[in-house]
Amino acid sequence: MKNSASFKSDLTKFGIGVFETIKICRGNAIFLDKHLDRMYNSIKELNISFAVSKDILKKEIINYINDIEYKALRVTAFDEGYNFSLRDIPYIDEDYERGYNLKISPIRRGKSLIYKHKTSNYFENIYSKKYALNKGYDEALFVNLDNKVLEGSMTNIFFIKGEKVYTPRCDLYILSGIMRNEVICILNKLGITVLEKEIDLGEIDKFEFCFITNSLIDLMKVNSIEYINYKKENELFNLIDLQLKEMYNGY
Repeated sequence: MKNSASFKSDLTKFGIGVFETIKICRGNAIFLDKHLDRMYNSIKELNISFAVSKDILKKEIINYINDIEYKALRVTAFDEGYNFSLRDIPYIDEDYERGYNLKISPIRRGKSLIYKHKTSNYFENIYSKKYALNKGYDEALFVNLDNKVLEGSMTNIFFIKGEKVYTPRCDLYILSGIMRNEVICILNKLGITVLEKEIDLGEIDKFEFCFITNSLIDLMKVNSIEYINYKKENELFNLIDLQLKEMYNGY
């Protein structure tokens, strides 16, 4: 494992690398295989120089987290090797009880395959997150040049109306989030209609409920997107949350 990158590395010079953020719970890396599958798919599609096999990296991760009770693990892969780092998971019960408020990012995104991958060049995401926090919000929401809703700076987004769940399509150049995909699998298993489609910014006030997802936050209800407010409770959301908690009981 590399604890530093030289100034000659592609990571240092150009920000070329990919990473995964994985929840560690009682010595288990949640959805580890899915995280690694996504990482190695990105390495292949983006033609990143990386010589470590998936099996070896998986074994190293398992050994590294053996005694970890509850943390976030970042795995970074780049031309000179790989790095592991741990940090606290910042979300607390009060956050989930309160819910998040979203601010639209000042950056309007175009079409780039980079957005489909979790790359080390994370400037747009970090800038947008800080922008939202400085304005008194909790998360930023990306919208493209055609006013289509995309994703949060650190999250994927879902809307609920009636008995149907809506989320932006992955071909709109967004990250195919691990938790996003788990939620879709849960909905399909429950026989609940989930529609992956284009969602225009001008129609988000038509939805009753909104929530965001990622591998650390799991599910977080959204109180508002700027001036648009959503209901604070929803039975479908509670059902998804229950299914996810039951899944975690296996770890």
